[in-house]
Amino acid sequence: MPAPPSEAASGAASVPTSSARPTPGEASRFLAQATFGPTPAQIDAVVRDGYAAWLDAQLDLPPSQSHFDWLLQQGKNSEAYKGNGINAPLESTLWRKFISAEDQVRTRVAFALSEIFVVGVSAITANWPLFGAAGFMDLLAEHALGNYQALLTAVTRNLSMGCMLTYRGNRKEDPKTGRHPDENYAREVMQLFSIGLVELNPDGTARLANGAPVETYGNADVQGLAKVFTGWDLDGPETDVQFHRRPMALNGALHSLAEKRFLGAVIPPGTDGYLSLRRAMEVISAHPNVGPFIGTQLIQRLVTSNPSPAYVGRVAAAFHDDGQGVRGNLRAVVRAILLDDEARYPDLTSPEWGKVREPIVRFSGWARAFGATSNNGAWAMPDTTDNTIRLAQSPMRSASVFNFFRPRYSPPVTELARRGQVAPELQITDETSIAGYLNFLAIYVDRGWEDLQTNYAAEIALARDPAALVARVALLLAGDAFSSATANAIAQAVATLPPERPRDRVRAAIMLVAASPEYLVQK
Repeated sequence: MPAPPSEAASGAASVPTSSARPTPGEASRFLAQATFGPTPAQIDAVVRDGYAAWLDAQLDLPPSQSHFDWLLQQGKNSEAYKGNGINAPLESTLWRKFISAEDQVRTRVAFALSEIFVVGVSAITANWPLFGAAGFMDLLAEHALGNYQALLTAVTRNLSMGCMLTYRGNRKEDPKTGRHPDENYAREVMQLFSIGLVELNPDGTARLANGAPVETYGNADVQGLAKVFTGWDLDGPETDVQFHRRPMALNGALHSLAEKRFLGAVIPPGTDGYLSLRRAMEVISAHPNVGPFIGTQLIQRLVTSNPSPAYVGRVAAAFHDDGQGVRGNLRAVVRAILLDDEARYPDLTSPEWGKVREPIVRFSGWARAFGATSNNGAWAMPDTTDNTIRLAQSPMRSASVFNFFRPRYSPPVTELARRGQVAPELQITDETSIAGYLNFLAIYVDRGWEDLQTNYAAEIALARDPAALVARVALLLAGDAFSSATANAIAQAVATLPPERPRDRVRAAIMLVAASPEYLVQK
């Protein structure tokens, strides 16, 4: 019989000795941070191997089959999918990897990065935008555990990002006509992808001068940097989807050869586009803000919305130096985030700890916990953007570069706001979206969707024992952050259903756990 969930009200967990193995509940909570959701097999593996060994084995895995290759395998490079708006298979391949990929940590981190370096498929102004979006997620997966500067460079030269932020085909200045280079990417690469709006201390707190935050850049920096991003456009004709795999190429005739000044750096006049881009990436990546700025957001995406300055400082230190003198090693950053004592042994009762589970992660958590899979390999999934009947969020479908929600969002006129805390995911969470999520999930829990099915064999075997059934469901979905009181109340409700209807008992247990605040808030 599965062990009952631990009592969340018991307070902070004591930090175990280095030789102590995680409990199943602790392993489940770790996997909720590191992956798209625990599975029984992975819980057993973390308990057996320990956090660090399991994580290192994951970090060593190569990228699983790319979205691009899977779409080619499915024949989606045909004329039928050439135009914008014919993007339905995008959800299929994205959810395929969220739910079933073996390289779960890489896939989870790539998704987290997609909410920092944002590309929405509807903004891709090139043929086969489906492949553009898929290729961009593949790019993030390729670099997710690599070097930050290499990631930033790859993102900058990616055609889909060039479309998203309107610098594809960006032209140099022309004094005769008054034309200036498009400044969109120059602004957002600093504001969103690297250093943010204000100077930061190593622990992520704002650096103050005379009691006020210090801005990281001004309009002159934007104007100077914009010249770097002139002359870049797609490499080759749009007659075959493979152009989406190639970085943008430089059209030297459109690139500005003027002097470029930004962030205290100077690129001399006459410097070609390739050298200018390399220098810009070096300058931005070396900025002291990058570690705490990117580190904080990755912590928020994976672990908790309001990390302590000390936690941010430790992660930023790993970004600055991975222990081998290397700056920007994202593998070291991910390791620092997931193995930090603040992540592993928090006070589960603290109202300042944890994060709202974003809808995509809630749904993938159900799918992975109970073995949902595609019966025919098609992974048919709809656009889940609708907040009334679906999830209020669909991967790669953010309407703007600012993501579905902002990292510093705090719901106004709330206790969170009074405390000065943030809850990014609450920007897309309200009474309507919660009902939409539960209705959408209920359909899948009840009968699946097209080829996405689960048989609940293990759960049906426990259905005559409501307490054991609920304990298993709570363990898989919420780990040790689920109180005994809530589990007992759900078990009593499940027990009111006749034992001769085991599948109904299973559905009820899943839906009640999935609707509970102790699941909706990831601890």
